[in-house]
Amino acid sequence: NKGIGLEIVRQLASAGIKVLLTARNEKKGLQALETLKDSGLSHLVLFHQVDVADATNVASLADFVKSKFGKLDILVTCTFDTPLLLCFVCFK
Repeated sequence: NKGIGLEIVRQLASAGIKVLLTARNEKKGLQALETLKDSGLSHLVLFHQVDVADATNVASLADFVKSKFGKLDILVTCTFDTPLLLCFVCFK
């Protein structure tokens, strides 16, 4: 929802890809969505709150993705929860 993650969302949406932006903090996620709205990209970006440390929360996100999109084609995960920045990009 900020920094590298937000820029990845911006670049994917700029390429015409529908993007699901997630964040643990709903307020920060919605602020990021507003930033993208100002860039004219909000029609390609949806927000969903998720805490990846909570299995129930992750299952809820999976159900949302399945019902809204049917499947996930690209997964990008960026986290600063460890001493290292982890970014994974997975393509189908």
